[in-house]
Amino acid sequence: MDFTRTFIPSKYLLFVFALVLILVAAPALYALENSETINLEQEYQAITTRLYSVLAANISECRTRNDSLKNLNLQLKKLSNQNKNIIGICLIQNHVELLHKNIDNKEIFPVFQFLLENNNLPLSNELYLRAKNEGDKSLVSNISFIYAQYYLKRKNWKKVLQYTKDIYTDLTANDANLAYIYTGIALQNVKKHREAVKIYLKVPRQSKHYPAARLNIATAYIRQDWWTDAHIKINEILNNKEIKTNNEMNNRFYLVLGYSLLRKEFYRDSREAFRNIEINSVYFNKALLGIALTATNQEDYIGALNVIKILMSKERYDLSVDESYLLLPYIYEKLGQNMTASASYSDALKYYQSRIENLTTIKNKNSISAQEILNNSNHLVIENNIINYSQYFPISFLQNKVRIDELSKYTSHINNANLLKNFLTLKEKYNNSLLNNLNIVFDSRLAYLESYMNQSRFGLARLFDNSNSASN
Repeated sequence: MDFTRTFIPSKYLLFVFALVLILVAAPALYALENSETINLEQEYQAITTRLYSVLAANISECRTRNDSLKNLNLQLKKLSNQNKNIIGICLIQNHVELLHKNIDNKEIFPVFQFLLENNNLPLSNELYLRAKNEGDKSLVSNISFIYAQYYLKRKNWKKVLQYTKDIYTDLTANDANLAYIYTGIALQNVKKHREAVKIYLKVPRQSKHYPAARLNIATAYIRQDWWTDAHIKINEILNNKEIKTNNEMNNRFYLVLGYSLLRKEFYRDSREAFRNIEINSVYFNKALLGIALTATNQEDYIGALNVIKILMSKERYDLSVDESYLLLPYIYEKLGQNMTASASYSDALKYYQSRIENLTTIKNKNSISAQEILNNSNHLVIENNIINYSQYFPISFLQNKVRIDELSKYTSHINNANLLKNFLTLKEKYNNSLLNNLNIVFDSRLAYLESYMNQSRFGLARLFDNSNSASN
């Protein structure tokens, strides 16, 4: 049954739970994660590889010579701080011979980091092959760790597993623990939850990554429907003062715990978990909605009303605020206040119609840049609308788009007409892809609003039918 299309209160609560759990615990699902992404990436690598070679030869700043990797890294760091990463890549192009001679030096690690952070995969792969042939296992393991980070951002789970295999003992303690978490995430995403749990358990209690490993164990248990085990793992962190977590990590723990307990109908415990989420947390609205749902299930309708009205008073609109307008009339129905419920359904219809018109206007403007999206960790606030984009855009796509815009500043140095034409075509493809996928983001949000509007219309009609039946 499509719970977004048919309003059935008990099922609706489960729909809300599933929605929020997806937002806080599940791996992101990208609109761009398809053949289009792969084709764009391949074209990007082919064109920019040629482009960097031309720029390296034609830009004087790229021809600065360094006699050691240490000095090269200092210059790369300086260029990075100046937002001149394009010059940094070109500089590396002009120091390939130096890199070859020092491939077994640990100073090579920052070079790989710079290349992969700026998505210059061909040159990085050429150096990696040389390192495998000439360097020792420890050197290769540390470079492989950098590759694992690169592929983690791209959600390429098979590559993550390939590059984390057998590298842990060669890494620093902190990097080894991160590598365990990368491996666990990759295993979860290929549906190997039990293997993932075994890997997460390798992260020691004294590690700063221990809470993240425990949260991932809990979500792995939830995926397998092992709710009790999941709750134990979460409470282990929350109740142990010796384990240091930041406030937002704690808030996330409480949110996952709250909705997990709600799903298993432990309403009192669920409500208590939601109450622990701080008022300034990004999860606070979801916590308020969770409290409203638990209160409704406990038949504490007055308590639910109070929380719903707090959500409805918010000046910024996210899905939790939007959903509150649909939950309000249902609560009035449970209180037997059918006239108020009918008026609330009418108000909800007006609210959703207004929200749809507002979002449609914003969508039609569609002037959001890739850099603007990257500058905001998970969501954008556009005219008081909180737009969650993280499940639609791979970070790598956005970063490529920003780099293409940056490369556009250097087109005067491109003396190859065919290469320039290919680059401008690539830029146009990225522009169109960004625009199309922003439309998908807005269309998804609009679909929720249209669904809520239809459910409000259905609720209003049902109350009208019930009223007529009673009068007859």
